[in-house]
Amino acid sequence: MGTVSTEVQVPPGKTARKAVRAALALILVVLVVVGVAASWFYWKENANLPQLDGTVLLPGLAQPVEVLRDARGVPHVYAQSLEDVAMAQGYITASDRLWQMEFSRRLGRGELSEVVGRAALNVDIETRRLGFRQAAERAVGELDPESRKIFAAYTRGVNAYIASHRGRLPIEFALLRLTPRPWEEADSLLVALNMARNLGTSWPEDLMRERLRAKLVPELYADLLPDHSDLDRPVAQSLGPKPPRAPKWMFERRAVAQAPPASVTAFDSRIALDAKLEDSNAMPEGALDAFLQVDGGPTSGLGSNNLAVSGAHTRSRKPLLANDPHLGHSVPSVWYMAHLVAPGLNVTGVTFPGLPLVVIGHNDRVAWGMTNTGPDVADLYIERFNPANPRQYVHNGQWVDADEHEEVIHVKGEPDYHLTVTTTGHGPVISTAGGRSLALCWTALKPHALRFMLPKLDRAENWQEFTEALKDYSGPMQNVVYADVEGNIGYYAAGWIPIRKRGDGSIPMPGDTDEFDWSGTVPFDELPHAFNPASGIIATANGRVVPDDYPYFITHAWAPPFRTARIFQLLESGGKQDVNDMLRIQMDIEPLDDQWLAKELLAAANASPPSGADAQFALELIRRWDGKASVDSGATLVLELARQALLERILRPKLSNDVSVYHWGLSTIFLEKVSMTPWGGFRDL
Repeated sequence: MGTVSTEVQVPPGKTARKAVRAALALILVVLVVVGVAASWFYWKENANLPQLDGTVLLPGLAQPVEVLRDARGVPHVYAQSLEDVAMAQGYITASDRLWQMEFSRRLGRGELSEVVGRAALNVDIETRRLGFRQAAERAVGELDPESRKIFAAYTRGVNAYIASHRGRLPIEFALLRLTPRPWEEADSLLVALNMARNLGTSWPEDLMRERLRAKLVPELYADLLPDHSDLDRPVAQSLGPKPPRAPKWMFERRAVAQAPPASVTAFDSRIALDAKLEDSNAMPEGALDAFLQVDGGPTSGLGSNNLAVSGAHTRSRKPLLANDPHLGHSVPSVWYMAHLVAPGLNVTGVTFPGLPLVVIGHNDRVAWGMTNTGPDVADLYIERFNPANPRQYVHNGQWVDADEHEEVIHVKGEPDYHLTVTTTGHGPVISTAGGRSLALCWTALKPHALRFMLPKLDRAENWQEFTEALKDYSGPMQNVVYADVEGNIGYYAAGWIPIRKRGDGSIPMPGDTDEFDWSGTVPFDELPHAFNPASGIIATANGRVVPDDYPYFITHAWAPPFRTARIFQLLESGGKQDVNDMLRIQMDIEPLDDQWLAKELLAAANASPPSGADAQFALELIRRWDGKASVDSGATLVLELARQALLERILRPKLSNDVSVYHWGLSTIFLEKVSMTPWGGFRDL
């Protein structure tokens, strides 16, 4: 049989109409899906919005609590007891910031991988090695009775919110299919430990110095890591004619003749260490690289400012205090504002979500602000383990058993990760890169390191009560400025500073002896402080706060002095200050370091004009610059890039690829020294 084929011709217009109808149907389906998804998101978000009106039954309150929200949404909590105000604070904070609190405690417990997968595994490993969870749980038992009641009440408030909002939690929980566990008192202390890590992680700097030390002679090494500047404005008063006890640098500087530019980085000898240190510092390359992989390296450009001026400098003849603590960008903010009122308490300011009471603020009588001091409170020790028994390490000629335990890290979508954590007498072993074991000794992990000062601080009525509260604070060390209604201003660097038997902990120390161990902490009365200085001005911006005769070592890694110097420049320029003037000082955008660099670059360009259109364009931007770091300032960008390029040009011949690990707050001071060299500074670079 034959086959018959038929071909049906569809008119072109009919085909086009079908295509249009199909496209319209597809668009309609997409719009419906998007609309349903948007409605779901809208419903989920609105279901989680905090309740602004009405009454909430909160089991556990002794008496009714009133919560008023102002126009900015800040809660004002009025209670009849400290416990009730803490419980209400926990409930209200959770209603606004529960996901942030969940993320914070998972960060502190090393449980991020359980939610976000392998991307957070290295962070969790570091956290588990540090033992944050164990430290927080131990610290709960170390709290004084009043603080323990406050933490317990705050925890009850958080859990009351979680229990009453099942199915109506923040949308992040739904997206990640996560049900929050009940909040624990230790979780609140993990918030404090997270902040300690954020502000007090100095051990990568020790590894950086160690690597630079291996390649540079003492003169260049010391020049690269200055810890003084002519612009320093130490706020702390001298402790008097005490014999210096501050450990010196590990490396003795030797006087050398100025070299010509061709050999400015041509030093070839190693830094001289004594035999004990030399034997222990056969440095594997991997330790610093591993830390940089986890933490991403230091971030430049961050910093906090605070200042207090006496009535001699103000129009009202009363003190003024201003504080702008910068802790990096985050959404939502790391801070949460609140006003708490109870018998004996009327304090307003900023809190950390997850931690009860107010951290920075004022009450009826006193006000205070904080910036990070940045002391060196963490040392690395090189431990020698027994090849025949890897659980033993040597200390003072004896084999000592290390503590070991296993941590299990749940990783989303992958098998569990099993981690063996080893702890020596110095602290947890946080690196075994290159076959070298480094144990961390850190004030934050010591017993009683998480004492809670806020109940006393928030209720202090004068300088004596205020400093008494600061005695309960261990860290991260803060520059605390103070003002009160009686006209006083003050300053205290509050927190623990270790006293080392030998050395300054600038590089990893031998762990097989107690020769380099800590012998205690600086007595509170001898911490940097000042009260009603003759100048009537107190200002800190993370820079050096102590005079040269201060008898204890704090750190070499002070922040640059330029912000502090600019504050003093503005305050000493004459005229009385009011609140608006203090705000203008806070918002000032004139960077003294960039102004100096601009002048030096223009002088170098005038002496030796560069060729090339790009260089001419950059110089023209600098010539026309108004000296302000405005958002749209091209010159500010050019100057920042020029600073980086100058350091690269100077250091790469000696450091090669390790130039990328060099990061020092006072690097501009090094550039200043280069600019003053006899051969002409930047003209030959």
